Amino acid sequence: MKAFRTFLAVVLCAVLALPLLPAPAHAEGDPWGDVQEDNFLRITSSEKWNEGTLEQLTVTDQIGDGALILADGQTEGTWVSPELTVPAFEYLVASWGADTPAGTWVEIKARAYVDMKDAWSGWLSWGKWGVAFKRSSTDDTEALAKIDTDTFTIRGSSGETSSRIQLMAVLHTEDASVSPTLRNVAATMKNTLAGQAIPVWDPYRDEELTEKVLLDSPCYSQGIRDSAIASSICSPTSMTMMLNARGHDLFPEEIALREYDFHYQGFGNWSYTVAIAGSFGYNAYVHYADYDFLRHELAHGRNVALSVRYSATPNGGNPYLENGAISNTNGHLITIVGYETIDGVDYFYSNDSAGRGDENCAQRLYRADQLDACWSNRVCYVLGDGPELGAGYASPNRTPGELKQAEDQPTGKFRLYVDGEPVELASNFSAKTSALGAGSALLILDGAKLADLPAPTRTTTANSEMQYVSVIGGYVSMGGTLLENNIGKTGIVYIIQNDGTTYEAAVTFDPALLDRLKAEQAAEEAAKAQQPAEAEAAQPAPVVSARTTSSGLISTLLLIAAGVCAAAVVIVVINRKRKK
Repeated sequence: MKAFRTFLAVVLCAVLALPLLPAPAHAEGDPWGDVQEDNFLRITSSEKWNEGTLEQLTVTDQIGDGALILADGQTEGTWVSPELTVPAFEYLVASWGADTPAGTWVEIKARAYVDMKDAWSGWLSWGKWGVAFKRSSTDDTEALAKIDTDTFTIRGSSGETSSRIQLMAVLHTEDASVSPTLRNVAATMKNTLAGQAIPVWDPYRDEELTEKVLLDSPCYSQGIRDSAIASSICSPTSMTMMLNARGHDLFPEEIALREYDFHYQGFGNWSYTVAIAGSFGYNAYVHYADYDFLRHELAHGRNVALSVRYSATPNGGNPYLENGAISNTNGHLITIVGYETIDGVDYFYSNDSAGRGDENCAQRLYRADQLDACWSNRVCYVLGDGPELGAGYASPNRTPGELKQAEDQPTGKFRLYVDGEPVELASNFSAKTSALGAGSALLILDGAKLADLPAPTRTTTANSEMQYVSVIGGYVSMGGTLLENNIGKTGIVYIIQNDGTTYEAAVTFDPALLDRLKAEQAAEEAAKAQQPAEAEAAQPAPVVSARTTSSGLISTLLLIAAGVCAAAVVIVVINRKRKK
């Protein structure tokens, strides 16, 4: 068990280094514990893990309520749940909470017993998940069921449903001394057939609601983020609002780039969005919810996110949502931060990332009856209050560093240093959705202006005025007018990589750099001015080839001969005239 003890020691050391965020105790009856009720189930405790079949895995009580890790010396292991009885469903979405250090991944699978066919489907996978890994969902399909990115669907057109499932987890590592950790696995189910709706699991069902809730949730516009991905990061932007409301200080790009699905080629995989929250140690899950569930979460101080589609005009092609932040969207995630009844009409407050600028995203009032139609799929992101005990030790991290002008490069090309040693950044850094180690980089100057948000909306670093910068050939590029405009200033460049690392690098735009830049510009101008003179001086004299000379001589002789002939003709004519 030497490797196991080493692993636990690393975990405990990492726990001490975690931010001082609240860690909930999962007592009996706690809504974050084991569940198998209504349309939701979750397995999280040591007791429940041990009810399944374990191969090459072991259960530890040192993390969360209990967690799966690889047994000593193993590089891959499997856990299979018992058969689980559930309400008859058509659709199922899985969620999980895992720590995946570099070189490790976890994979969640499910199979379903289709009642009408009296047969089990095959095992279908949500794909291999890891923060520092090229995570990829699947489009697994077989006769009885299919999985499309994040949704497991019972196939058929005759009302086919399933009332029994099994879950499987696969844990893998490239190094037997480093194990991934799986703390929980969950599933939410939905049935849209007439008369077969499944009740929504709500742990606070019997609690009375307060009349109004308005949380201080942070708010971010996706449209002002990295332009290469801004149009499609509503899901991770919403999750960033949720995580930062729990005390983090993350950028939307830090969530987006670490949950990107390389198979689906997008940021909208519901399971992966909550999995990135799970990598920070949280109990997070997707839930097919209802308004009562939403209001109870809000009343307990937790913002939530909804998957919606809407049009901001009555005839826009999607359900109408008055005051919608974007004119039309076929699929979008919004964060819900409160509710209130005004003049007899129920409203929800939304921080909708589609607004233009952070100020225009915050606290948009959406009518509950209109939002109800827009929220037709009933998908909701749910996030606990704080990290579980011992969890989040392999979460995406920030590494402090410094940027210095590279002596062998033009002015404005900065090299990254960490602990005094140079760090090689990816030469294809802009390939953020195809290559690991690529990503986004942004500059925030000291004293940068923050967005002016309505109270009680909380501001974080991501609300700062910022400039996106390029990383070219391994160097952070901040030359030209950007450098000239910021001489004498200091700031931080955040180099956000899609492999789980963010470099938080201090930079100083030293006045000496301006002298260096002017000297380079002067030398360049002098070189340009000298080029025409040198070119003229080097222009060769016309060269007449032997062939050209011979042609000219022949032409001259022919002209002379023609003249002689003409003269001869004239003489003959004159002589003839004389003879007459």
